[in-house]
Formats: sequence, structure tokens, C-alpha cells
Amino acid sequence: MFQHVSIRHIPALYFAFANCVGLVMDPLSGPRSLIELYGLPPAIANVPETWPVWRAGQGRTILLGLLMHVFYWRRQYAVCDVLLMGTAFLGINDCMVVWHNGDKTWAWIRLFGTFAFAAAGFFGLTQGPGAKNKTA
Repeated sequence: MFQHVSIRHIPALYFAFANCVGLVMDPLSGPRSLIELYGLPPAIANVPETWPVWRAGQGRTILLGLLMHVFYWRRQYAVCDVLLMGTAFLGINDCMVVWHNGDKTWAWIRLFGTFAFAAAGFFGLTQGPGAKNKTA
């Protein structure tokens, strides 16, 4: 089952598992701790009215993680790289939200971290050398 796992797959696997954290953490610790972990201040995290909005956004993020799992385990590495490239937009969005409402250090970390994942996708790291748009 794990014969196809390679070191070059680490960004795709990290993306898949990290984006599913909310699926497990929200029921265990509640949205307050996840909002603070995201980089937003307690003034936002402690307001129960923000929690449904947070959960709606988390649902979309979890879906991306689940899709990465599906495509990775089906060995559709080109699709995995496309999902990784999409993190550039997510990084810009996260950076702007956290920059204006939270910790500016976290904003920069989110921006540069997601750009590193986007670069891995752009250069086809998951597919590996010599791949020619193989999706299966």
C-alpha cells in the first residue's frame, strides 16, 4: 500500500493531513483554540458569534484536504500538484486576513509557507522528474 510513497510527496501529504486537522480538532477543543492557532486575537476567538463563520470556512478547507487524500492515494500526482499551486491564493488571502486582524508575524509565515507549497506544485514535485501530465 505504501510502496509508492516518496520523499518528494511530503508537501502533498502534509497539505492533505494539515487541512484535515480541523475535522478532528474542532470537536475536541472547539473553534476558539483553532481561531487563535490561525493567528487571530482572543478578541475575535472568544466571540461565539464568529464560530459558525469559522466552521463554514473550515468545512471548505477540510474538503481540500480530503480531495488531496483522494487524488494522492489514487496516484493522480498531477492533480495533487495543481492543488498545491492553489495554495498561493490561499496564502495571499490568509496573509491579508491575519495581517489586518491578528499577528503580523503569522501573516508573513502563512504567506511564505504557502508560496513554498505552491512552488512545489508548480515545479511538479509530486509528479517527479520526467512526468508528462500523467494523472493516473
